[in-house]
Amino acid sequence: MKVLILCGGKGKTLWPISRDNVPKQFSKTIFSQSLFQKTLELWREVVPSEDIFAIAPEEFRFFVKSQSIEVFRTSPVNYIPEKDSKGTLKAVAMGILFLTQREVSDSETVIVCNSDQVWRVTLEEFHKTVYHLIDNLPPGKVLCVASSRSKHLKDKIETEGVKGSAFRKFVKFSRASNLSNVGVYISYLGTFRRIIQETLVRSIESIIEEESFNNVAFEEVIAKSSENVLVYNWDIEVVDIDNISDVSILIDKDQNGNFFSGDVVIANARDVTAISTKRFVAIEGVSSLNVIETPDVVYVCSKNSDRSLLELIRDRNEVKYSTTEYRPWGSYTVIERGANYQIKRIVVNPGESLSLQLHYHRSEHWVVVKGTAKVTVEDKVIFLRENESTFIPKTAKHRLENPGKVPLEIIEIQIGEYISEDDIVRFLDIYGRSE
Repeated sequence: MKVLILCGGKGKTLWPISRDNVPKQFSKTIFSQSLFQKTLELWREVVPSEDIFAIAPEEFRFFVKSQSIEVFRTSPVNYIPEKDSKGTLKAVAMGILFLTQREVSDSETVIVCNSDQVWRVTLEEFHKTVYHLIDNLPPGKVLCVASSRSKHLKDKIETEGVKGSAFRKFVKFSRASNLSNVGVYISYLGTFRRIIQETLVRSIESIIEEESFNNVAFEEVIAKSSENVLVYNWDIEVVDIDNISDVSILIDKDQNGNFFSGDVVIANARDVTAISTKRFVAIEGVSSLNVIETPDVVYVCSKNSDRSLLELIRDRNEVKYSTTEYRPWGSYTVIERGANYQIKRIVVNPGESLSLQLHYHRSEHWVVVKGTAKVTVEDKVIFLRENESTFIPKTAKHRLENPGKVPLEIIEIQIGEYISEDDIVRFLDIYGRSE
């Protein structure tokens, strides 16, 4: 069994929780685990990490690596590069081509799912139902999973009964139906490839390359190949996280219809959704508002807003970038920045290493707050533990490594006349970024 997870969206309707550099499926703004990690948790006891394939643009490959290691605690899941986010049809086609080129058997079961959903189901029920569907998968058919309890999902499916079967015939997508498409598809590798190619009268390679298939949903193949599609109604709730209203389904609610998450106090208010990620948020005497606090943005809007504000501020860095940046080795978060200084919290994953580098315009102070650091400064190597520190002068070649088994966390204080990220010269880098 192989699982293809689609991870390519930018989540623009969920700003400021979702940004270009940290889209909603990888964001940990609200939950301790990202939506991608919540998806991995569902599959973790069904298939090993080597049988899971995440499809995402190149800029997200290190999210796939680091966040899957956090879930599986060993090796990461596989990464399939996507040439930008060009719709779910191309993403699925890339997954099918990737498996085919690696000579996976046409009789191998393949499951396609999304990375931006929350499933309200126990792991025991999830595993039991998945195994049941795989054991009863009809040859030559694609099985589409649906739910009558997930009424807010956009795609509705009209079906016809099949006598003596738990599966139903797919008829069409119809807004009049109360059966929602969950976005999970199960079939055999050869069947997926055949149906996609016959339906679109193109090879898998052509579908991936041709611009005419940009931003086309995989559901168009399902709609055009209805005779090859069966539907299974799974009586569970699945929440697609597309906007703040979807998030509100998953967080606390008071008697006045207010939804809140984080350090929030609400008084004399109704129909307010409030999310705090860092600071105390106090709300009083208002109604029908969304209030979202992140380390660098406070966004307040009416529940009826058309979000036209985003067009006015589209060129601001806060729209594109969060205060946390992710790298192959881990991440850093900007805590504070001034005219000639910057303070960061740096997290280095176990066994990972920053490049051997130097800066011309800034010096750095490092203080270890968790884990063990291996520090190279010119020809000197030292090991630092919690509450120990060191100083990196300007122009000194230096490197930070985590030789331990737990994440390394340090506070870095940069001081200099120029503290931008492009003041860096790399000499040795295990990720191929040397200059």
